[in-house]
Amino acid sequence: MLIYLAVLDNPDLEDEFRAFFHRYSALALRLARRYLDASLAEDAVQDSFIAAARRFSMLMDRSEAQRKSYLLITVRNRAIDLLRWEGRYTGLEESEPLPGGLSGEQAAVAAAGYDALVELILSMPPTYREVLERRLILEETPEEAAAAMGLSRQAVNARFARGRKLLRDRLLEEGISP
Repeated sequence: MLIYLAVLDNPDLEDEFRAFFHRYSALALRLARRYLDASLAEDAVQDSFIAAARRFSMLMDRSEAQRKSYLLITVRNRAIDLLRWEGRYTGLEESEPLPGGLSGEQAAVAAAGYDALVELILSMPPTYREVLERRLILEETPEEAAAAMGLSRQAVNARFARGRKLLRDRLLEEGISP
């Protein structure tokens, strides 16, 4: 915990950061272990909490759900970075064509829209945001999401479909083609 407090961008938020850490550290570790072995998973989680501590003042301006989403997205991205570093990432190789036949420049434009997409998801009503987070970020099955949320699989599927439609509509409003 001391390493996080040492890089905390606002020492006055120490208690809030401790609560944030205790609330989400186990969840973050479970997510990292989906991708990595135990020691690398711990590294990914540590790196993610350090990143959160460095931006915690900004995160405190967000809702609790948005702070949680930021952390989980950071853990997932760090896990992918560690897999790449070890040469075990099974994503696109440099020589492989990009999905949809995109050129490098088109792919860069698409990647730039990623931050806007995350912001849109985080700004959605909690009912849809949680389902989208569980299905898209945590990659839970409808059954896993239903169990975690205390809903039926059909209810999760309906919320997921409505959430995707709402997200698509908001993307179009922002001038981003889904």
